Amino acid sequence: MTIAPDPAYQVLVFSKTAGFRHDSIPAGIQAIRDLGAANNFTVTATEDASVFSNLSPYKAVVFLSTTGDVLNDSQQAAFQSYVDGGGGYVGVHAAADTEYGWPYYEKLAGAYFKSHPHIQQATVRSEDRAHAATAHLGQAWSRTDEWYNYRTNPRPGVKVLQTLDESSYSGGDMGDHPITWCHPQGNGRSFYTGLGHTIESYADQNFRRLLLGGIRYAAGFAKADCRPETGYTTLYNGSTTGWSQAGPGSFANADATLTSQGGMGLLWYQAREFASYSLKLDWKVTGDGNSGVFVGFPPSGDPNSAVGNGYEVQIDASDTPDRTTGSIYGFKAADQAARDAALNPPGEWNTYELLVEGERLQVFLNGRKINDFTNTDPARSLRQGHVGIQNHSASDQVAFRNIRIKELSTGGTTTVEGEAYTSTGGVQVANHAPASGGRTAGYIDNGDWAGYSQVNVSGATRFSARISSGGAGGTIQIRSGSQTGPVLGSVAVPQTGGWENFQTVTTSLTSGSGPLFLTFTGGGGSLFDVDTLTLDTAPVTAPVSAKTHIFYYPWYDTNPWRHWQQGGQNPPDSVGADFYPALGAYDSGDFAGAVTQHMKWIRQSGAGVLVYSWWGRGGYEDGLARGVMDAAAAQGLKVAWHLEPYAGRTAASTVDDIRYINQTYGTHPAFSNAFYVFESLRITDWSALSQVNQSNVILAQTTDTSKIAHFGGMYTYDAIAGATAPGWQQAADYARANGLVWAPSVGPGYIDDRAVPGNTTPTLGRDNGATYDREWTNALNTRPTWVSITSFNEWHEGSIIEPAVPRSGYQSFEGAYGRTGAAAQTAYLDRTRHWVTQFEAQS
Repeated sequence: MTIAPDPAYQVLVFSKTAGFRHDSIPAGIQAIRDLGAANNFTVTATEDASVFSNLSPYKAVVFLSTTGDVLNDSQQAAFQSYVDGGGGYVGVHAAADTEYGWPYYEKLAGAYFKSHPHIQQATVRSEDRAHAATAHLGQAWSRTDEWYNYRTNPRPGVKVLQTLDESSYSGGDMGDHPITWCHPQGNGRSFYTGLGHTIESYADQNFRRLLLGGIRYAAGFAKADCRPETGYTTLYNGSTTGWSQAGPGSFANADATLTSQGGMGLLWYQAREFASYSLKLDWKVTGDGNSGVFVGFPPSGDPNSAVGNGYEVQIDASDTPDRTTGSIYGFKAADQAARDAALNPPGEWNTYELLVEGERLQVFLNGRKINDFTNTDPARSLRQGHVGIQNHSASDQVAFRNIRIKELSTGGTTTVEGEAYTSTGGVQVANHAPASGGRTAGYIDNGDWAGYSQVNVSGATRFSARISSGGAGGTIQIRSGSQTGPVLGSVAVPQTGGWENFQTVTTSLTSGSGPLFLTFTGGGGSLFDVDTLTLDTAPVTAPVSAKTHIFYYPWYDTNPWRHWQQGGQNPPDSVGADFYPALGAYDSGDFAGAVTQHMKWIRQSGAGVLVYSWWGRGGYEDGLARGVMDAAAAQGLKVAWHLEPYAGRTAASTVDDIRYINQTYGTHPAFSNAFYVFESLRITDWSALSQVNQSNVILAQTTDTSKIAHFGGMYTYDAIAGATAPGWQQAADYARANGLVWAPSVGPGYIDDRAVPGNTTPTLGRDNGATYDREWTNALNTRPTWVSITSFNEWHEGSIIEPAVPRSGYQSFEGAYGRTGAAAQTAYLDRTRHWVTQFEAQS
């Protein structure tokens, strides 16, 4: 089990117990001695806490199932100083049952022990397979141990490497249940695993390799990004859905690992572009492999488009500095000292974080910043684009794992070098070693100015600059358009005690537009230097339309199956729909998963109100309503109500239903008092609505204006009728003349063959999107109050705009609006946004 050899070092194994004593401690000590003998470290095992008075000989200290209060105050202070000063801590199993009265130790270990069930088999799931402790493991690992519950969830303060699948055993009580983790601690490192109760554990080669990886990380030899990580969305962890290969070569996909084959090509995430994000991915080279990660490029099936229009963060051990690992290929070399200190050698995994904010691209390797680049090329832009990974050639084998992204505010930060001005009056470049890039905008006198045509002040709310002054100091005025343009703000620059002593000054800005200009004022002589300058922009969120409503169906379930099995189908492989959902046969109660994604997609479409299919009090849909409303509110959406024709529905019961919904949900931030009454023509006398129609908007499903007494308007629902719009103009004219709502319904098509085998109901083909466009055009020609969309997810009737994936035996969105592959899946969402924009532009 020998890993790439490290320099010889020493490890202290501490196993003192002041509480329960594990009989596995001797086996644990011997296992660590064996690992040391094979991997160039020597082990000192002790239960004498006096050794903590001098820990300098040791690269790492292992707390092996310690329990209780094992260190006195001076020993605690010495240990804290050791770790924060650069030492390593490894906690095994009952190390979390130790030093309860010492807050620093709780932070160091990550969490305190609470309880455990009996010893049993469980499934351990690896979230991180780049860390030296877990890289050898698959995504799931079944083993027998004593499984700890912890008093708090450590996730907010650590990088979780492994979790327990609580459905695989009995007695877990945490839900999200981390079991192995790591984190930086001061200048040192902490690693903890809850595994290791049993004697048998220490003969398990997989567990031994986990311990070895934890020790090597704590000792500082195995590098890892152990910063806490939350809020990321997986782009790849085994599934290539959404990805597309451009150019020659490919990637083999096995064991949730992509391995390059041939080239030169590019595997790119075609499903969507990103703006302002943190992209993380794990990578490993074999020998002198060559690859790279591309960002900020437009969609194209030609890999050279990414080269010519985006930027590549290089992976390559041997080339010129601006073309080796961590460089922005051909543009800016990495900080080579920082890079080399953070880099794991070929054959071991590394982690990149590419932080893109505005035109700024920062590169982190195993948690350490190694490059900071700002785009100034007007032909390229990092503000929005796709991401991808390169397969370079048959001789360059590079592997990737766990590609994930965290979208940041769509505002962000734009940082440029002070000396990157595109026009100036009096300013010159000055050389200062402590400055970013070693240079500043300098020799600044009273009345000088600098212009930055690559930086637009539109949306900017805050300005900051890193400055130095060995002269008089002065003032920076921030202007838009020109050196004499409007002043958006100003900030005083103090003397800093020397030209190489830098500090940051900041001011808020009023709104403006156009290129950035700075003017400089002050006394005589040189005033100050400007190293970097930064503009912060407020988040810009694409608006949604309160006038565009979309029918939403929360009636699906997976345990037991609900609705998916319609038509005698056998889900999940066979569902009662002629299209197959991109999310698979999902559960409408999966609020954190499917429902949250639905709300994001609805927001992407531009629709601002979802119309919730509701089948009566106490029903399945009623029970899910609040969870769906919570998810809707998080995306700034409203929830209206589609009152379905449940058995026994009457006008009086509908009045009671409207009152109930108002009382139950009326205070929720997502609540809308719009009620659509489906199949309203089943009831002839709706006079009871007069009790509730003054405080609610109640729509009848008809265009027959003689059937809408006591209603506040009309809608049509029928996704087929929208293609010809029968009676729409007359209904619209009547509604307008009588102060009523007219909400015609548009849809992309209709087919229910799999849901209702043998049905003779007419179908309406999508015609690659032409049908949807025709229905929208028909609706907008009537100048409606609202437009209602049939539907987001009525899968049985094939009227969905929710993303669908190609699957044998099903129709797909391939070819819609000229799109193919992953881009086709969201074609109807994106086209809806187009029509929503047109609708909002109507006066």
